[in-house]
Amino acid sequence: MTDVPLLSELVAYSEHDAALDRRLWSRPVVPEHDTPLMTAWMSKPHVVEFWDMAWPESWIRDYLQRQVDDPARSPYLGFVDDVPVGYIEVYDPHRDVLGAHAPVRDGDLGAHVLIGEEEHLGRYSVAVGRAVARFLFQRPDVLRLVGEPDVRNQNFLSLLAFLGFTKEAEIDMPDKRAAFMVCDRAQFERLAARRRRTVR
Repeated sequence: MTDVPLLSELVAYSEHDAALDRRLWSRPVVPEHDTPLMTAWMSKPHVVEFWDMAWPESWIRDYLQRQVDDPARSPYLGFVDDVPVGYIEVYDPHRDVLGAHAPVRDGDLGAHVLIGEEEHLGRYSVAVGRAVARFLFQRPDVLRLVGEPDVRNQNFLSLLAFLGFTKEAEIDMPDKRAAFMVCDRAQFERLAARRRRTVR
């Protein structure tokens, strides 16, 4: 795996996952530091299948810089302790292609998430997914999380269902047939509370 500086002074979210006994945290993407890692991740077979961004490093850097510069998007790297494990691209669905194809509402926030290394998929997917949802629901104006994964990505769809997402529709996007997935804040909080009671 390509080395990447922690830049922990930029931390945007942090929590301790009791089940893993690990710190899960995120920071904004910094293209000048993170492009080699993102280029490596985008070339992984399990990422290429659904992101289709196995591009030259210069293209990845330009892509990341556009995300950073776009006021409707916020890209982050996610870490488990000191290990970078995923990429999180938060976006305003009203100002994204999704808004032209799905019934988005006021209070919706979208996110694209990938786990970079295949070895981390089974180990961290659930913990990272929950942490991302908690991170995004920290924004008081966010009522729902929305996404549009490829309908063929059954593993990711199963993970989203476990996290509390429901499939509202299948929609035709410019580059794929997608499942319009929605996670209501109240539903997520009910599910989280029930799991906390189960763990005790």
